[in-house]
Amino acid sequence: MTKVTNDPRRVCRSALPALACAGRRAGIAAAVVTMGLTVGLAGCGGSRPATTTGPTYSPGATRAQNSSASKLIEQRRAEFTIDHDIYADLGYRLDWRGFPVVQAGEGIEFLDVYGDIVVAHESGATISALEASNGALRNSSQVANPLTRFVGNLRVDDDIVVSSDNEIFVFSTATGALTSRSKLSRVVTTHPVYAAGQVVYGTAIGHIYARQVRRPIDSWAFDLGSPIDTDPVLVGSTVAAVSRNGDIAMIDVGTGQLVGRAKIYGGCDAAPVGGDGAVFFASLDQSIYAFAPDGTQRWRIRTEQPLRVTPTYHNGVLYVPTNDKGLRAIDSITGAEIWAQNQVAGRVIGVRQGRLVTWNGRVAKLLDPASGDVVASHELPGVARLKPDRFEDGHLYVVSDGGIIAKFQPRD
Repeated sequence: MTKVTNDPRRVCRSALPALACAGRRAGIAAAVVTMGLTVGLAGCGGSRPATTTGPTYSPGATRAQNSSASKLIEQRRAEFTIDHDIYADLGYRLDWRGFPVVQAGEGIEFLDVYGDIVVAHESGATISALEASNGALRNSSQVANPLTRFVGNLRVDDDIVVSSDNEIFVFSTATGALTSRSKLSRVVTTHPVYAAGQVVYGTAIGHIYARQVRRPIDSWAFDLGSPIDTDPVLVGSTVAAVSRNGDIAMIDVGTGQLVGRAKIYGGCDAAPVGGDGAVFFASLDQSIYAFAPDGTQRWRIRTEQPLRVTPTYHNGVLYVPTNDKGLRAIDSITGAEIWAQNQVAGRVIGVRQGRLVTWNGRVAKLLDPASGDVVASHELPGVARLKPDRFEDGHLYVVSDGGIIAKFQPRD
């Protein structure tokens, strides 16, 4: 990584490291192809991250440079084979494949899907906005140093709010331009939740911490006493979080006032989830809990091993991946077990044609929601992530190991 100094002769850290900033901007503009490059471009000068917009081919680039970009795209495409029959059996058909900017050797760390755009944040610190309608690259921006630790992104109106462990960056969805950047007063450790104009995080010192998005002002903080490792969850106007030691707090997100407290016998690797006016915790103390927002325990189910995968709530049922009995379906009100399917190791990510879709990082399965019986099972080689844009019969976004994004439509 190039050392940053005040020397105006410093060299750009970019896809073309031999090009210096001074007097070479035209060369950089001709060389950078905004879509299909496997590396991101850092800013030549000043503090603003580099932003690129445009089509696959740069109009100012030479024929050889455009040809090279095309080869990179084709190489990435060749490395991601799609078996259309498999996806058809799962209930989907291919719509498009898109190519966010991904640096060599990196992958997609965060994927956020909205009605008009798909935002891909790769592990080398570049975010790309793709058109949801056709997969074309709208813009891309290198957020910060590739060694920066990011915790997650969210959308607020026409902005993408990017959170690192100590800063907030705000980018325009239309242009990819950086519109604001501010330091956080604490080191944050979790993906944020958003409500009432604030982002709320867990922190390394055990605080549930709220920060205003539009102004660099802290709103409130509540001390849980030990580090918070798992993402908080928003249930109505209440944010719930659990500490490493198992202390739970329910906070009114608008005021920062404590609504309820609870205690479990261990922390959580799995994030809590909400539904039916309750918050559910899959704990390392080998238990599944349901708590009311005031901290009252509704029920507890003991398991034979610690729980490490985030459950899924849908239509009165909590689906909990466990190591002892596989995927369990639990009545969210009573805590009664509806069924357990030991042939499924993944979590429920959606519903397709009335069947549950599960994914364990390698195999996708369809299950009968009434019995848990496996209806279809397919290994998806080269796939790093599956994400629907809505839980029931949504479009399915598939992320390859090499950072290609494929959008699948529900089949009739």
